Amino acid sequence: MPWPAHIVAKSSRLLDTETIENKFYGLYNTILIECFPSTQFTITPQYATAGAQTGGPGAIDFAITYVIESLDLDSPVFFVEIKPPTHLPSLSARKDAENQIRTRFGQLAHLVRVPKLYGVSAIGRQLSYYTYERAGGTIEPVALADSTSSIVDTAPIERWNTNIMQEEGRARFLAVVEEIKQMVRNLWWTSSIMTAFMTSF
Repeated sequence: MPWPAHIVAKSSRLLDTETIENKFYGLYNTILIECFPSTQFTITPQYATAGAQTGGPGAIDFAITYVIESLDLDSPVFFVEIKPPTHLPSLSARKDAENQIRTRFGQLAHLVRVPKLYGVSAIGRQLSYYTYERAGGTIEPVALADSTSSIVDTAPIERWNTNIMQEEGRARFLAVVEEIKQMVRNLWWTSSIMTAFMTSF
């Protein structure tokens, strides 16, 4: 089953030769709105990290924050970093894109309440998925060792192996969305039980 017609139309107007990343913001904003209902999630363009507020690396291109009402707490559950499609063939551009994802995990880790935070590097329509496990503090996939004496491809192009507009890529993205929603439901259920338990005394 393809994306709705308005998403397909937005994608069709974007060129693979585009060099400006914000041309793709509209496409991803529309997809995120489609997947994460406003009754449960807040989609925050340019979610400001501590680094951005103090003059450090800029804000995340799109971050989704889930408000857990019973705890009166905002928790990031997913974020997307967007780059133009012309960055995909460039070893250095892919390395920068992946390093940006890993940096974001570090900036968001103290805010995370779900067991696993997903981050996506979107280079045009091609996606590479990353996860931060809250319990162990680990990031997958594991970073490849760089070198100061030779050129090492630490962000292989094969990592961007799904196209979000193709059926396989859409299915994978929606599977991640459903996993995120299930984590949020579990967290809400646990917090509700704890609240009920505490108020029973």
